[in-house]
Amino acid sequence: MDDKRKQMHLSDVDRVLDDVREHLTHTRETDEVFELRALQLLLEVTKSLHSQHDIRQLITLILDSALSFVEADRAFLMILEDDGTLRFKMGRSYEGAYLTEDDFMISSSVVQQTLDGLKPIILMDAKDDPNFKNKQSIVNLALRTVMAAPLSYQDQVLGLIYVDSKRPMSRYSEHHLNVLSSLAEQAAIAIFNARKFETHTG
Repeated sequence: MDDKRKQMHLSDVDRVLDDVREHLTHTRETDEVFELRALQLLLEVTKSLHSQHDIRQLITLILDSALSFVEADRAFLMILEDDGTLRFKMGRSYEGAYLTEDDFMISSSVVQQTLDGLKPIILMDAKDDPNFKNKQSIVNLALRTVMAAPLSYQDQVLGLIYVDSKRPMSRYSEHHLNVLSSLAEQAAIAIFNARKFETHTG
């Protein structure tokens, strides 16, 4: 995308964001507010993707957005290596701290099923889910809410975004799945572009 088209795109995003903020100010319907919040978050992430070129800041924004929207405790982004193993890339806490690789303890069963099915998974309360409640990682980490989505771009799986919490999700709507999927898509594009840049400049 050339600079002129990019500027036009960003102007369109700004215009829609202004409309969303205006509607948020005036609406009082809970479902409608939730839908508008989801749209606002995704637009802001999309805008940052096209204007921000620092991959660390982009991934931080994506993980923080996921944490904020679902009110979870932790979020991780993993990169899929050529040999099929997942490698820790970045972690964030709800309080805004960067997590280290030592904090990287997750539900391996949720991650594996997400990669096998190549589609997002959302567990509202893992302890009541018959497929996961007895999984060792779920029990050991005392996880209640778990979400994961593959990072795919141009038919290539680049990694996975993962979010969890020791509290059950208080409410669920299709917007959670849409937001998680969209954030994963934006993260995949950012990682793909960063890798392409490294290849051209390396």
